Amino acid sequence: MTELADIFAELGISHYLHDFLEQGFDTWETILDITESDFDALGVKLGHRRKLQRKIANSRGLSSDRALASPRHTPSDDRSSEENRAVGCKVDSKNESTPVQGAKRKYRRHPKPDENAPERPPSAYVIFSNKMREELKGRNLSFTEIAKLVGENWQNLAPAEKEPYEQQAFSAKERYNNELAEYKKTNNYKEYAQYLADFKARQSTQSQGTSCN
Repeated sequence: MTELADIFAELGISHYLHDFLEQGFDTWETILDITESDFDALGVKLGHRRKLQRKIANSRGLSSDRALASPRHTPSDDRSSEENRAVGCKVDSKNESTPVQGAKRKYRRHPKPDENAPERPPSAYVIFSNKMREELKGRNLSFTEIAKLVGENWQNLAPAEKEPYEQQAFSAKERYNNELAEYKKTNNYKEYAQYLADFKARQSTQSQGTSCN
């Protein structure tokens, strides 16, 4: 959760962290799959969600000025859903139930992480954050106060001051890519890839089974 708190502080959206955690978005990997409908349910303002989407785009290696397509929700998905409802889910209007206002949204469960995979490399911001947290040890500050302080200090760094952290992050990413390439040759990776395929198949089956509820 520390990494997630640091990212939210860096983007200036720490006030959303509690709601994200409560709804199951407790790691950066789960947030990579977030959709516009999730943002709506969480009450994230447009400007704030765009900040997070740009961060997600950068994490995926996409252009930061490119609008992110929702990985789980597209207009074609809407059309398909409507067609499926029309064919198999016709319900008498008298029996239609109205969603309860304020009811907690149930998000999809996420697959378990691959415990055998190489550890993801830290970003320049996370490296800076870890260093600053060590320096702040012993001060009577809350977790939120520390995250805010780290975010503000990072924003105030000049490009030249950020460069050492960015170089460390680049080196860490290079090592990670090499380790990941080797890991993909192992049986552990093949087993996890099969687990993911089975998980997605189960999710798809469950979604179809509950689409008329």
